[in-house]
Amino acid sequence: MKLSKTPSSILRSPLLYMSVALMSLTGCGSSDDDNTGYIRFYNASYNAPAVYLTVDEDLDTDDDDEIEITYSSVEFGGVTSNNALDNDTYWVELGWQDEESSDRSDLEVIYQEQHKIRNDYITFVALTDDIREPTILTFDIAVVDDDDDDDDDLFNVRFLNLNSDYSSVDVYMSEDNETFNEAEFVSNVSLNTLTENFKVDQDQYIFYITEPGSDEPIFTSEDISYSVVSQYLVVLRDNVGVGSSPFSIDSIGVNSVTELNDVDSEASFGFYNGIATNRYIPDYTGVVNLNVDLDDDSEITVDDLAYGEFSETTTTANGDYSFDIYNADTDVLFIHDALLSLEENANNMVFIYAKTDAIDDDEDDIIDENEDGIVDDYESIIKSITITKSTSSSIYSHGIKVVNLSDSDDFSRVKFYFVENDEVISTADNTLSVLQESNSSISLINNTYSVYAIATIEDSDIIMDSFQLTLNEDSVEQFLIFEADDSSSTGFSMTLVNQNQDD
Repeated sequence: MKLSKTPSSILRSPLLYMSVALMSLTGCGSSDDDNTGYIRFYNASYNAPAVYLTVDEDLDTDDDDEIEITYSSVEFGGVTSNNALDNDTYWVELGWQDEESSDRSDLEVIYQEQHKIRNDYITFVALTDDIREPTILTFDIAVVDDDDDDDDDLFNVRFLNLNSDYSSVDVYMSEDNETFNEAEFVSNVSLNTLTENFKVDQDQYIFYITEPGSDEPIFTSEDISYSVVSQYLVVLRDNVGVGSSPFSIDSIGVNSVTELNDVDSEASFGFYNGIATNRYIPDYTGVVNLNVDLDDDSEITVDDLAYGEFSETTTTANGDYSFDIYNADTDVLFIHDALLSLEENANNMVFIYAKTDAIDDDEDDIIDENEDGIVDDYESIIKSITITKSTSSSIYSHGIKVVNLSDSDDFSRVKFYFVENDEVISTADNTLSVLQESNSSISLINNTYSVYAIATIEDSDIIMDSFQLTLNEDSVEQFLIFEADDSSSTGFSMTLVNQNQDD
């Protein structure tokens, strides 16, 4: 059902149409013969680990229970699918993993309440605020099944404000080629309140957030395409990135979440010098200078960045920039106009390192011109890899970004094992395999781990380095850097450092 007219105080354009009320008894197109409802869980607690949703028809342990389901865990900013259930009353639990096992009986339960699953409704469960004192919100959302949506190329959208610093805000929308001047008012959205449903023409849109009654946006989103008949929930939440905007948006679709940052959000970057001294870099003592060219003809310089050291972090407008790397001792240019692409709201670390390659001056793919069985010569190529730091603030689990800067002909990848007290390397659950010049991430629950870096050399697994790692509520996100180390017996070592060097 679409209202043919909407009061000007609510909506000023035929771009949007308000649907029937959210709490209507049935959704359009529902069937009296259908006894299926849905449950969905969204994790918006900024310092939460992955959280599990469990649905149980009876809390008493009973092997005859027909329904006792623990769904896959959901990280911050994530959401489950619409999980179908027969109409009935169920116990709904939220819990996080604080031990090795993720079995329901081993989860730390933070919420347990009964909910009635109703025909053609989605029970939407949202976890927000500090995980130690969480707020759990539940909404019964009518399933929209309107044949006119397909005929008229419409989609459905509701808004939810979870930013505790704002008791209410106004939301506007414009097409992607327009500005706020052309934007149409959609709704005022109160804290922890879900709006009614709006029907909108399928197109690409920009969202704007203002304080109530204001005509000055405090948030302008990136553009997003809504090109299918579907039912969306747009969540206005706190910004946990580096930008100064107070908001980020999660656009929740049928199967996924799209995060939208403020289009003008700043970005941050820093550098790590991973260029070790070697005989193929003449007159290099392990120190580099860097110049970053910005759009406004200004320049950021980093002087005397020593091997194994991080630079200070710089915050600037998001965009695409270039940087040069010099040998600080000779002013010889290592890299000219290397790309530095900074996305909105992101905090980046640029790792610079050296890769030794055989010289092939005439580019004939022959590196042994005199055919004596020995490569004629080598050179060091200076390279860079940019890694976006994690925005997680979880206190019960922590992320490790493993960066493999090794350069060896003896192995192409390194496997990293995070071994708990009752495990050995061969039985460890937490492992990463990382190619040279690559990176990968892992999330670990608070515990003590023996960390091993193992490479396979001539069919033998060799422990390249190891150390002990203890994670607790005071721990932060880390980089684990694997690189050459002349002082190590294997020639390589691991270094663990905070991702945020400014803390």
